[in-house]
Amino acid sequence: MLNNGDVMNSDYLEEFINQLKELMNVSNKKDYVQDGRGSYLKVIYLENLILEAKELIKYGECKIALENMLENLNEVSILLDKDIVNLARQAFGEQITMYMDELLKTLTEQGEMNVN
Repeated sequence: MLNNGDVMNSDYLEEFINQLKELMNVSNKKDYVQDGRGSYLKVIYLENLILEAKELIKYGECKIALENMLENLNEVSILLDKDIVNLARQAFGEQITMYMDELLKTLTEQGEMNVN
């Protein structure tokens, strides 16, 4: 198993993925998300994110899996509540970069703006 020095809390990462699954399960099956390349059904997009993450995790690339998920969620403006974002922070632990910290703030702030 490969491990590029990633020291992450796998329990929090697993729970983060479970919360994304829950988001996928409660999403309208007809909702679309969009990025610079096109539009995608939201449920299928989330499902693919989760599958890709699990594949990376299988090879010990936990940090890359979480970073990719967060960047892709941001790319299509899928917003996260504070609890899910906190799971990501806890999964990163001491390994969180300034870029990822700012990305998490952006995902949360956008989510808070849409709630009001």
